[in-house]
Amino acid sequence: MNSRALLSYFSALVRHNLRAGLAQPGIAATSALLMFGNNLIFFLVWVIYFANFSNLRGWGLKDLALLIGICAWAFGLTVVFVGGVRHMAHSIVDGELDVHLGRPRHPLLSLLMSRSLPSGFGDLASAFVFWIWLADRGLDELPFLLLVATAAAVVLAATAALIQCLVFWLPGAVLLCEEVFNMFLMVGFYPQHPFGFTVRLVLFTVFPTAFVTLLPVEAVREADPLKALAVLGAAVFYAGLAVTVFNRGLRRYASGNRLLELR
Repeated sequence: MNSRALLSYFSALVRHNLRAGLAQPGIAATSALLMFGNNLIFFLVWVIYFANFSNLRGWGLKDLALLIGICAWAFGLTVVFVGGVRHMAHSIVDGELDVHLGRPRHPLLSLLMSRSLPSGFGDLASAFVFWIWLADRGLDELPFLLLVATAAAVVLAATAALIQCLVFWLPGAVLLCEEVFNMFLMVGFYPQHPFGFTVRLVLFTVFPTAFVTLLPVEAVREADPLKALAVLGAAVFYAGLAVTVFNRGLRRYASGNRLLELR
């Protein structure tokens, strides 16, 4: 595939996606503001915690602000640009995947970029508040922060896609996909370093929340390029895995709201 043609196609999808998401500016702005406020209210829980306890296994309030900011950026970037990942399971089971199969490029890209949730702009804006004001990070650290947080967003989006692909094999698992993703996201918004070895192993492999928040936070706290590279490597690996699993799932898909068992 010609790289220039792919870039042009990707740019067209971005423009169409954002235009649709911002079609009603008033509603979009309200959604973003509510999400911005929601993140700040969530942070107040940790303000109360650290008012009573000095630290959490070596982490302080600023570290939690850094974590929430990274998670907010990753989630915001995901729902703004590839918001269709939240509805993949429905699209597959309802036969809506046919629309994307008829396009000249790989169907996963247009499927992921079929929706944009304006509430994500509130997440993206709040990330800077958490990083610069609440975590007290300097402007010179922003490029590094954006790098690891964007890589974390790729891991988040890829993991969400992998979860949604479950319906290729279990068509009745649409609600289960949503519940598993919500659990994944919930774990991400909380500190993971106090967990034992077994739990942390799961968080770095089967349920890779650690690559979305824990490792990016440690990479920034310690200014560790190796940990940043690990997050970038995870982004490449899980993105590739998501494409592979989606392609395998397509073999079981038949148009018209039917999933065929391979024999």
